[in-house]
Amino acid sequence: MTTARTKIFKFGFFISIFFIFTNCLISYKDHPKILPLPAEEKSNDANFVYALPTFPQMNLGGREALKNYFQNKTRFKNTVEGVDVPKSGFLVNVKVNYRSPSPEATVFLGISTLTATLLPAWSTQDGYDVQYLLYKDGKKVGTYEYHIFRNYAQWLLFIPISWYNFETATEREVFERTTLKFFEDAKEHF
Repeated sequence: MTTARTKIFKFGFFISIFFIFTNCLISYKDHPKILPLPAEEKSNDANFVYALPTFPQMNLGGREALKNYFQNKTRFKNTVEGVDVPKSGFLVNVKVNYRSPSPEATVFLGISTLTATLLPAWSTQDGYDVQYLLYKDGKKVGTYEYHIFRNYAQWLLFIPISWYNFETATEREVFERTTLKFFEDAKEHF
């Protein structure tokens, strides 16, 4: 390949990537954009262990949000990542399952992607099912389930309004708020 062809190929590749990432709109149902959540004062001396999942699809910040929240924003002084249930203290085992778009939406998303988003596609059913399994002093004390629904749309004509993504909550913010909700719902055990 000549140098000119290589440069044209690289330029075309980067333009394609730019269009793919700037012509989609993503928002999470029931999760408006808010300021980052503050950290709590480290006042609890109990051992706190958390187990994080490997995300079942492309991670857009959810795993990092969970780790950051457990490590830095809880009130526990002794926080560590692990899988063993402590004889004294707490273990929170987080399980995350990706909920795929409907079969129809998957077909339209594939067609849209193959046509470089000249044809529109959308999904309103994908997202995550998140489970927090709570253990206290070696015994399981509760299972807390949360469902995160995501709206996704892609179309070439969305490029002028792609700024909308900066006005919606990110995956990181949604997982942080879901973890806060878990601590609120399980407060009787802490």
